[in-house]
Amino acid sequence: MTQHYLRSAAYRDFSIHSIYGMSDDDIHAMFARLRWSSDSHQACPACGAWAQHYRRPARQQWRCKECGRDFSVTSATAFSSRKKSLRSILLATFYYVTGVKGLAGLGLSRMGDYSNKAAHVALGKLREAIFRTQDFTPLTGVVEIDGGYFGGKPRKPNRRGLRNDQAIVDRIAGRPAKRPWHASGMTRTNWEKRKNKRVVMIFRQQGRPGEGAVRSIAAVARSENDKDAAKLIARYVSSEAIIMTDESPAYATVSATHTHYAVRHSHEYVSAEGVNENQAESFFSRLRRWEYGVSHGVRPAYLADYANEMAWREDVRRFSIRTQVEMLLIKALTVGHSRWWRGYYQGKRRGTEILMNQGIPPSSASGASAQ
Repeated sequence: MTQHYLRSAAYRDFSIHSIYGMSDDDIHAMFARLRWSSDSHQACPACGAWAQHYRRPARQQWRCKECGRDFSVTSATAFSSRKKSLRSILLATFYYVTGVKGLAGLGLSRMGDYSNKAAHVALGKLREAIFRTQDFTPLTGVVEIDGGYFGGKPRKPNRRGLRNDQAIVDRIAGRPAKRPWHASGMTRTNWEKRKNKRVVMIFRQQGRPGEGAVRSIAAVARSENDKDAAKLIARYVSSEAIIMTDESPAYATVSATHTHYAVRHSHEYVSAEGVNENQAESFFSRLRRWEYGVSHGVRPAYLADYANEMAWREDVRRFSIRTQVEMLLIKALTVGHSRWWRGYYQGKRRGTEILMNQGIPPSSASGASAQ
């Protein structure tokens, strides 16, 4: 039997020992190469001048030949105004990548030179870099689509309440109960947690046989309904693509615009013709393991960030550890300033949830402006 890739030495090509074996200059050169794709030239974040700028080795900075401003390898990046060394940032990125089901802020604070607040912000910036640099171009080929509900889970009541005959009558008659939390034996506050429930819609493009999915796009909606599904399909799925879904009524109109096959999950997981959603279910399995085993809960405000994090993890699962670390650092070094986490503990917070992937600030491949 062929050895699984995750068990191979090719996958384990980067480790903590590798990081501690690197000198400060080696790490600095690595960050510069990942940001500018060059060992000798840099792009000034202020004026954009591409040149071999004047090196200031004592300060680990450069001085622009055009505008005369000083800049570092992390100027105008997600790590701008950093307090941590590049080695600490590299270690945090390594821990984040190798935590394949996600990494909690407290977990990072136990592993490295990070307080709980610093770890929370650092991980938030990495998720933001993934989200804002996500490839949202339409998927092609065979695309699996499904929706899964997350969050909004009230605590179970402490004890069984007495049977509420009027609540049963109202439920059978289809009348809304005046105090539905009483019928469930809950407090009103606990009952209202249900308002935090959201659906994560996942779109996964199949690869070659045995390869699994190769590209994924996740979006958060309030419910799995036909209108939102149609909008997301029009945005993220090519008109020539073949779509596979389950029997949910949210996809009843897909056949009008695409070749559509559905599997009846109430009857089978895979149809006789091979129609399935196994790659979509793989994504939900990873996201639920994060919800139950890492975060122990999720709120709507940042659910889209976590969903896109897990979509990225699914897409890079067959890359080596070094490749994943470098891919993530490139995102963080080219996305520009953090829009959602700079000054987070000084009250500058996003505050609102992101639905249907609307309102995502664009990234800046050149490293963003210095503003």
